[in-house]
Amino acid sequence: MPKTAKGEKHFTASAWILSKSIPKKIILVHHKKHNKWLQPGGHIEKFENPVEAVIREVKEETGLDINFLRNKIDVLSNADKFLPIPDFLQEQNIPSHGDEPQHFHLDINYVVEVEEQELKQNKSELNDIGWFTKKEALKLSIHENTRIILSKIL
Repeated sequence: MPKTAKGEKHFTASAWILSKSIPKKIILVHHKKHNKWLQPGGHIEKFENPVEAVIREVKEETGLDINFLRNKIDVLSNADKFLPIPDFLQEQNIPSHGDEPQHFHLDINYVVEVEEQELKQNKSELNDIGWFTKKEALKLSIHENTRIILSKIL
């Protein structure tokens, strides 16, 4: 990715992954760069739409396959599609880090449910990963926007 300009805005996609079991649990990842617990996700690559990006990012970070999200794409023709409406759309301030200046992520968020299963942590990006109940998640080091979304979906 080319060097980021100060204040630049990048499109990202992420998933709030809930368990189908009761009590509901959510997957959170402890991101090395941000030193916070957050939902899996990342930058939308040059030739991806948000659904393709979130499927790829979730697989890379957790090992989970959420390819079923493709079923929500309404294909009109070879050239046109209606993508699923995101559950949340956030503008997030990303503080400067190393040689990367402060910038923003325009994060397209999808909420999905899966069976609770073993996770495969991407050790190059993440310090930790886990399934958490709402009570457990709210005790973690999280951003305020994460706290608000957790209160809405759990």
